[in-house]
Amino acid sequence: MPVVVALGARGTGKSALLDAVAARCAELPHAYLDFERHDRENIQPRELLGHLAFDLGRYRKQFGRLAFPRLWLCMLVLSAPVELHDRRTALRKIRELLAQNQPLEQNREAIVDVVRLAGGVAPAGGLKGWPEATDLLLRGLGWYDRRRLIGKIRALPGGTGNHEDFLIEIAKHAQGDEEDRAAVDATFCDAFLADLRQAYHGINRSRRTLNSVVLLDNAHTPGGHTFLRALTEARHRCGGEPDPLVVVATSRRWNRNWNESWSLLTPQRGATPRRRPTAQRTNGLRAPAPRQPSDVESDWAAGSAQPEPRWYPWYLLELGALSEDDVVDIAARGDIHPTSRLPRFLYRLTDGHPGAVSDVVAAVAHRYDARNPGNLRTTLQAGVPVEGGAETTLLGATQAYLTQDFSVPSRQDLVTASAARDVETLFHKDIVDLRNPAEEGALFKELGDLLWLRAEPGHEELQYVLHPWLRRILLQELASRDEDHPLNWERVHTRCRDFYEKNGRSVAARYHDLALENVAAVVTHLGKPFVDGRHAEFDVAAAEAWLAELDIITAAPNRLVKTAEPYDQLESHAGDADGNLETTLSWLVVSLWIAGDPLGDPGGTLNSTIEGGFHQLAHGRGRGSILLHERAERYR
Repeated sequence: MPVVVALGARGTGKSALLDAVAARCAELPHAYLDFERHDRENIQPRELLGHLAFDLGRYRKQFGRLAFPRLWLCMLVLSAPVELHDRRTALRKIRELLAQNQPLEQNREAIVDVVRLAGGVAPAGGLKGWPEATDLLLRGLGWYDRRRLIGKIRALPGGTGNHEDFLIEIAKHAQGDEEDRAAVDATFCDAFLADLRQAYHGINRSRRTLNSVVLLDNAHTPGGHTFLRALTEARHRCGGEPDPLVVVATSRRWNRNWNESWSLLTPQRGATPRRRPTAQRTNGLRAPAPRQPSDVESDWAAGSAQPEPRWYPWYLLELGALSEDDVVDIAARGDIHPTSRLPRFLYRLTDGHPGAVSDVVAAVAHRYDARNPGNLRTTLQAGVPVEGGAETTLLGATQAYLTQDFSVPSRQDLVTASAARDVETLFHKDIVDLRNPAEEGALFKELGDLLWLRAEPGHEELQYVLHPWLRRILLQELASRDEDHPLNWERVHTRCRDFYEKNGRSVAARYHDLALENVAAVVTHLGKPFVDGRHAEFDVAAAEAWLAELDIITAAPNRLVKTAEPYDQLESHAGDADGNLETTLSWLVVSLWIAGDPLGDPGGTLNSTIEGGFHQLAHGRGRGSILLHERAERYR
């Protein structure tokens, strides 16, 4: 069975998923480990296996108590805090015994010999209790035997009165060079899996009807990488022999070990994927993207009987995208009526980011007034306390949380790059003043590794964009940069506009013009099909192209005052244009621009203006008019 890894950026619900799994597995042998709590330098898999084995070995009514005699034997012999004279010979003999795949009781004398070999000729009393401790381990470590074991090993260096602390402490004192340590870790993993298989055989098979479960949180840490690599290699050495262990891990970083079978940056559903090499481990599939929760049932329904599982040795599950219905359910748990505007507002604001939805619901649920949706904006700008007695806004606290994995210079480059629709600005020194130009592309890779990039279909090829929630937070900081900042809002968007204009990408240039509140330039561009005699009929193809450009341009970010009334903002920026067509376009563009920002018009007060603008433009425009009328219906 492959290791299941739940992937997602910060705040996407990975730890919550493990909590839910742990709750459902309360009556099963299960263990939980958070690598960020154990991520000290040079932590070894053997120590972590000790933590897992003690939790798995707790008594459960149906399953009894799982015993790990091989693992504890390895702990005492291979990691003992005594002088080891012939460690590698002892290691080889232990491996030979494990490979025989027989009950260790049948090899008791051989194992006692290994104990003596490992200890060599120690000072008088140095090995006191070792043969007796080995005998007790080989009997399966029942509760009574564990108590007796403590008595036998008190004389050993480093012994304490608590068997859990003692055995785990032993694991911290492994001796030998790096090659020795790697070999010891491999042996520990072999012993751990062999003990689990043995625990589910014989007379125990009838009552141990469900697998044991290991939950590994934050496995992106160095300790997590080392542990998962050791575990998967141990499974590979077993030649495909199954073990009764389900491993569910979480990670907020991409692991290069997944590159053989999986693709990190692949397009969203409906986009055309780029060509990638086939992968044998996925039966010829072209490096698929991490799976969605909706894919799980179909993935596991087919091919489950194959000798090499379809997704071996990893099954990647992508988290972090709540549907609008999910957001409605979360809001309902906060006593918010499902038909109110708030759930849809939350979904648009956060793009379904689970942590953001939870935070915003907690902040606004008790203040939400359905008769005054505009108060949502002031709520998000209200102060919240932070450490040290200081105060910030909810959006400010979110920005600090989401970007904490980036260095300070990288954060500043990210803020600058957020101005553009995609992250190609990270490769253009004319726009972003990278702190280290020699590392051009490093921040792009870091964004991908931290799972903050999305691949979306562009005009000719894929374009990579920031997660909308992260980008929204970064744009808030860009808007707050001082006027004397060399890369403030106006300077960055001007750079972007000039760059795209110079390269003949007029739609992208008008996008940045609108961000600069240059509505006249946008109206001039969008008015061309209506005044050009060649398109007097405004056919369907022309209407489709025009609507596509309108959608791109009016998605531009803004730094409008979030507490101002939407209609006041509309009047201020649409102004009085020359001519009926220009006036209609101006009011339509600015209305869509304001409404496109979830914080711009949460109450939908501009919908009637948008509807009327589309209907007015459609009047007498030929066959393409039907598309404009259809678009108007969305805002009724």
